[in-house]
Amino acid sequence: MSKGKQPDTSSSSTLDSVMPVISSLLDQGTRAFALSDWPQAIDSFGEMSQITEQVFGPESPRYADALVMYGRALLQNAIEQTALMAQKTLAQAVTGQAFSDNEQEESDDGNRELGSSSKGGRIAFEGEPDFRQLNNPEGQEEEEQEDGDGGDGEGEGEDDDNDDDFSAAWDVLDTARLIQSKQTDKKSQLKYAETLMLLGDVSMESENFPQAQQDFAAALHVKQLYLEADDRELAELHYKVALALEYNEDTEGALLEMAEVEKILARRLDVAELEEQEGLREVLEDVRVKIEEWRNPVKQQDDVVLDDEMKEKARAAFLVAVEGGKVNDLTALVKKKKKGDNKRKCLEDNAGSSEDTESCAKKLKD
Repeated sequence: MSKGKQPDTSSSSTLDSVMPVISSLLDQGTRAFALSDWPQAIDSFGEMSQITEQVFGPESPRYADALVMYGRALLQNAIEQTALMAQKTLAQAVTGQAFSDNEQEESDDGNRELGSSSKGGRIAFEGEPDFRQLNNPEGQEEEEQEDGDGGDGEGEGEDDDNDDDFSAAWDVLDTARLIQSKQTDKKSQLKYAETLMLLGDVSMESENFPQAQQDFAAALHVKQLYLEADDRELAELHYKVALALEYNEDTEGALLEMAEVEKILARRLDVAELEEQEGLREVLEDVRVKIEEWRNPVKQQDDVVLDDEMKEKARAAFLVAVEGGKVNDLTALVKKKKKGDNKRKCLEDNAGSSEDTESCAKKLKD
């Protein structure tokens, strides 16, 4: 088997017989991925990557491209399974019952967004600005000859638990990263940056925020070498770095990154076409809201204060209800003590003292 060579190292007859198979698997995997059928995408890209490695070699850029597709499918599947497990746990806690199969299927649509839930109770990225909708992405990395990955056997156990799913995605993507890091042309380097971003996503889902910050920052450094200063991909990466820093409790560093996001978007807004401006304004507003949230986090009140407030509100509501006749006045049900009872109590309390019956009577009279 040739090592790291291009197609000319294989016989033309081999290529003629293999390329249609690769193309078919690529189509199957791409279709499954578009339909969020992660297991099918994993199967197709995994098989395709094995063939790609055998034909083009383990150092081939084609093999790296295949690994990225395979790793992306593994990551998405792990994210969905984690979110589904969280929903099941919540359902059991609330109702004491697990999801039925039908309920599980109905819940799937809500669990397929990248970043919708993290491993171990995920980090909800609700309200995350969608930088990639600001302008049409340039050609996607998937070319017909670029096949799904995983031929080295990493991550083949799709039925393993979520830890193994994320670990498999990491291993596959890291293998692609090593291959791509050796390529120095612009196209390969931008692919390398995309792989670093995916590794950062895996680390965020695994709640390894320092590693996520490192990978996002490395991806940002690469893209800054090739992209315009107002490119929305740079804004997206600054935002990802900021998220990793914030979750790692470095709010000051996160705010510095968010300031860069704001500057890039504002700069792009100045030169954007009319059809792009509305989307930019919406994303810019989301970013500014997030900045304000991080600068001035809502301070949770002390539990005692909250309890006192709740009690006071309950008292006020009760009084309003009594005055409106909606609740019976319970004071009428309280039996008044007879004077004899009070006199007896006074004598009992003062037993053995100099105070006598007359003094108790005088007190009661007063």
